[in-house]
Parts: sequence; structure tokens; C-alpha cells
Amino acid sequence: MKVLRRIGQGGFGNVDHVVMKDGTERARKEFSQNQPLSPELLENVQKRFSKEVKVQSAVDHPNIVPILSSNLSANPPNYTMPLAECSLDDDLTADRTLGGRFISALSDIVAGLEELHSMEIFHRDLKPQNVLRFSNDGQINYAISDFGLISMKESNLSELTKSGMGKGSDFYTAPEIANDLRKASPQSDIYSLGCILHDMVGTEARVPFREIKEDGDFGPILSACTKDDPTKRFRSAKAVLDAILTVEFEPSGEVSEASEDFLAMLTADSPPEASAWGRLADYLEDTATVADRDAICGKMTADRISNLCTANSEIANRIGLVFSEWVSKKAFNFELCDAIANRVEIFFEHGNLEAKAECLMALLEMGTVNRSGFAGG
Repeated sequence: MKVLRRIGQGGFGNVDHVVMKDGTERARKEFSQNQPLSPELLENVQKRFSKEVKVQSAVDHPNIVPILSSNLSANPPNYTMPLAECSLDDDLTADRTLGGRFISALSDIVAGLEELHSMEIFHRDLKPQNVLRFSNDGQINYAISDFGLISMKESNLSELTKSGMGKGSDFYTAPEIANDLRKASPQSDIYSLGCILHDMVGTEARVPFREIKEDGDFGPILSACTKDDPTKRFRSAKAVLDAILTVEFEPSGEVSEASEDFLAMLTADSPPEASAWGRLADYLEDTATVADRDAICGKMTADRISNLCTANSEIANRIGLVFSEWVSKKAFNFELCDAIANRVEIFFEHGNLEAKAECLMALLEMGTVNRSGFAGG
């Protein structure tokens, strides 16, 4: 292959733009000792480089950068990937809202994280520089790359925290792994996801390794992503996206004072009391206007629906019927469809026969109205 130019350089690797013998252009990552390391640590880092290739090669997902070829016996070892147009960092530098479509980029990152976390793989160095942009037939797609610090619950290389993390990582690294990478978990990646969201919507300067505290609609989400205690963060990357999409949801009209009270209940830090769900069911069935139902259903996150189903299955069935009818009659923006489908699925999983049937009809209607827009297309 022919090397055209250096694309990037990290603690343990260089990335070059190369042309293969058949004329195709790729990115090649080559192991490189770009900082002083003890002989023992250098050997371990080389093993991690090989592990990175093997793990990344085993993941087949559109939001994970694939390995196209590798040569781990070479000196230095290397592998090739598709050539990206740029990184998310480049795009955010040009426009922090990505032309108003930042949620689409976050959706791609969340999809990649969900795939990794389902395999009990944790990235531990998620940042805009490690998210790459590709396009196919005019469609933009972001994919997670650079698995050099990846964890599969087997690492004891806590020394790598100080020597292995690239420039800018401090502003995205969860506090619990700042001194010991062995403490990585889905919540450490969720902390990083919250920092990326802050890059897009934040208004205040960020302090590394600390909880993000800001006012505004996204303030509670930023805080819940970056709590000092990992157990108090969002339970999954999907839950983060669900909360973001709820903020972005716009109801169709003005709502009543009663709806305002229920909306406050749904968006509070703590789940509603069990008795409150009964009052909400009565209101949605008997009193709420179309605009009221639109506003309330739009703010019912997956977490709140799970709370409801756990608190009272009978009331969950009643609200699930209203929710399903709302979904069936409404057209959603493409970016909202996955989140809405996930909420319907929770009602389906916990519902009785009638609720399950209405949930299935709602998903069918949403798929017809929105075409390729729900449940991953």
C-alpha cells in the first residue's frame, strides 16, 4: 500500500490515509510507541492493540467502524478501516448543532454503544475525535472508532489511564475510571455521551471529571448522564436518547392547567406515586383534550412507562391503550420514531391481551405512516 498522508496520532498508534494495490483508499492504523513506556507496559499495550483488532472485527454494526484487513504479525502491527470523511469533532468545530441535526448524530452514537454494551464491551475513551463520519448515497452516518482502551471486564492495566488516553480525553472521561480503567461500565460511557451532548447544547464551561450542572431543558439530562456516582446515571444509552427526544418533542397545541400538573409529574426527578398514575389514567380517558393527550404522551419516557408498569399493571393497560391510540393517529419526525416504538414495546411487554393487540396495531400504523422511520427501519 502507498501512504498518502498522516490523518492522526494517538498515544499508541498512528493513522494514515493509504491507497491499496487495487486503488481503493483506506485508513490504516499502525501501532506506534509515541510516548515513553516501561518494557512491561509496552508489551501489554501491544497486546491491547491486537485485542482492539480482534474485538472490533467481531462487531458487525453500522455505527461501529469495521476492520477491513489486519496484519498483526507485522512489525509494527496494523489494520485498515474505511476512510472517513471527517470526525464528529471536526463537524462540531464547524457547527456545534450540526445544522440542527445533532440528535441524528447522537442517535448513531447511542446505537453503537447499545451494541457494544450488549456484548459487555465498554469503550472508555468515547469522545468526538473517536466518532467518524461516513456518507453513503447522500446519507450521513456516524460510527464509533478507536477501541484502544476497550474493556471486556478483564483488564488490570490501570496504569494506562495516565499514559494511554489521547488529547482532550479528560473532558470526556468518567471520574471513576480516571485512576483505574477497571471500573469501566456502561455508565462510564454514558458519562462521555453526556459530555458530547454538552458540546452540542451546553452553555457553561465544563469541568473535567465533574457532574455537569446547567439550567435549561437539557440541564437534567446532562446532570443525569454525569453524576459523580455511576449508579445514579441513566441506566442505558438508549434511555439518554429517549430523554433527549422527549425534550425535543413539540405538542400540537395549548394544554390545560391539569395537563401542566401531570407534565410536571412526568418530568420530575423522582417517579410518580402509585396513586398519581390512577389520576392520570382517569384524566386521559375522560377529560383530556387532543392537545392534552399529545403533550402528555409525548413526555412519557421509557423510564416513566417502566415505572408505571411496575407500579400498577391494570392502570398501565389503561394508559397503554390511550398511548397506542395516540401513536396510531400521529405522524412523527423520523428521529422520534425509534424512541416512540421503544415506549410502545414496554407497554406491549407488560400488557394484557387487549393492550398487546393495540400496541401491535400502533406499531403497524406508525410504520405505514412514517415508512422507514421506526424500530430501526
